[in-house]
Amino acid sequence: METTKYILIGGGGHSRVVSSIVEAQDKGTVSGFFDSNEKLKSLDGIENLGQYNSEIASDSLAVIAIGDNKLREKIAVGITHDFGILIHPSATVDRLSSVDLGTVVMHHSVIQRGSKVGKHVIINTSSSIDHDCTIADFVHIAPKVTLCGGVEVGKGTLIGVGSVVLPQIKIGANVTIGAGSVVVSDIPDGSTVVGAPGKIIKSNG
Repeated sequence: METTKYILIGGGGHSRVVSSIVEAQDKGTVSGFFDSNEKLKSLDGIENLGQYNSEIASDSLAVIAIGDNKLREKIAVGITHDFGILIHPSATVDRLSSVDLGTVVMHHSVIQRGSKVGKHVIINTSSSIDHDCTIADFVHIAPKVTLCGGVEVGKGTLIGVGSVVLPQIKIGANVTIGAGSVVVSDIPDGSTVVGAPGKIIKSNG
């Protein structure tokens, strides 16, 4: 089996976890990472390649290893490498679900049947995405989040650690769901929600 090479964009703690997913693959290796911080020479033995350069490691697949949704989206438009998909071997993705380019599915996460996960999404550690969910591009599903069946999540939304979203809920774009929230009703674009049950404390309007 041929080795799959990856380059990572970003050199923070999130990048360390993403690199561990590459290491867990049967035939995966990290060629290096791009980070403009000149003081950061390496990350767990992986070389900092400096400012992004499309000509470096051009045979490698890119993954933007940055947790911030808006920053991931901003960076993505300037990347000319082909994007890869990283799924940790301990994660479960049903054969009738889909995961798009640039997305990372972390350790012990589950994506059940009929769900669709967009581009450059983070499905963080031990999250549960139940059947027929739709997750748009540049979303971050934090550790131990539970999305029940049929949930829709709009572009750029962050669902905080340990939150629960009840079935058939529609969450808009660029929403922030605070840690430990329980979302019991639809949430419009640009809102901030906290609590159990979740209440909107800031709205786009």
